[in-house]
Amino acid sequence: MSKEYRGKKVVIYPAYLDISKSRKEGRRVPKYLAVQDPTVDEIATVAKTLGLNPEVQRDVKYPKNHSKKGRVIVDEYISKQKTLVLIAKALKEYRSQKSSSSS
Repeated sequence: MSKEYRGKKVVIYPAYLDISKSRKEGRRVPKYLAVQDPTVDEIATVAKTLGLNPEVQRDVKYPKNHSKKGRVIVDEYISKQKTLVLIAKALKEYRSQKSSSSS
């Protein structure tokens, strides 16, 4: 992570929240909080609703998987792990509301 973000911002790659990834492949939240193929747009949407001031960077590649592009930078909420859990819970809720409204 860039030094200018350290301590006050959190960089979130979609792989951190992807249920199809193992911990070794980059998932950083428990499987029960992860979702299938999260996008940077979804992450940014839920981060905005949480007041975390998201900034989307689409042309950056995840170091462990160079085929996937994009990341979201948000304000840190207590710690990086707690920020990720907060976003994962909100993303899961966002997906469930989205699927129930389209049915």
